[in-house]
Amino acid sequence: LKTLIINNSLNQSYPSSVVQAIKLFSDYKVISYKEIKPNFRIDNDVNALVLTGSGARIVSKEDVAKFREVIKLIKRTNLPTLGICFGHQLIAFAYGARVGSCEKPVMDRFEMVRVLEADELFLGYEIGEKIPLAENHYDYVKRKGLDESGFQLLADSASCEVEAIKHRSKPFYGVQFHPERLKIKGEEHKDGNKVIENFYRHVVHRT
Repeated sequence: LKTLIINNSLNQSYPSSVVQAIKLFSDYKVISYKEIKPNFRIDNDVNALVLTGSGARIVSKEDVAKFREVIKLIKRTNLPTLGICFGHQLIAFAYGARVGSCEKPVMDRFEMVRVLEADELFLGYEIGEKIPLAENHYDYVKRKGLDESGFQLLADSASCEVEAIKHRSKPFYGVQFHPERLKIKGEEHKDGNKVIENFYRHVVHRT
């Protein structure tokens, strides 16, 4: 397997935690979102796409404009895709879902994410089960209009009404949480690693 990781970081810091998580399940190549030009084509040996988080704001037209070509790529690819945090927001935005800013930013903490659908991403968990997952975001995808945009809601939390989504006709998943982050300030939970493993075992391998 080979994964193309699109690094959405504005300052181009290397997405080391994402790479560490992905390389357990797949070979990988990292490119900057700036490298996605109008004529960009994904290599034929790539099996999956991962879109990282970012300091960019999905509610900022100026920031979103920087990701115009990434949004076009999201629309034209059919590869299994996992969007993380801002990457998740980009996937939702690309298909017309609504976005907004949190009343209070959810910063650098584990949040209890509630599973709403026993989908491939949450295999091994029960509906209604709450999973500790790392969060760090200012913005979010709105629940209202999600269905009309072609998405199924998979999980929510007390702080965020849309924690995970699945596109109804493409193998696209978005997660507001950071599954690649297993440790925050001495607190450690490994459920994020299980979510990534599920993506590879039950989405990528079956596509």
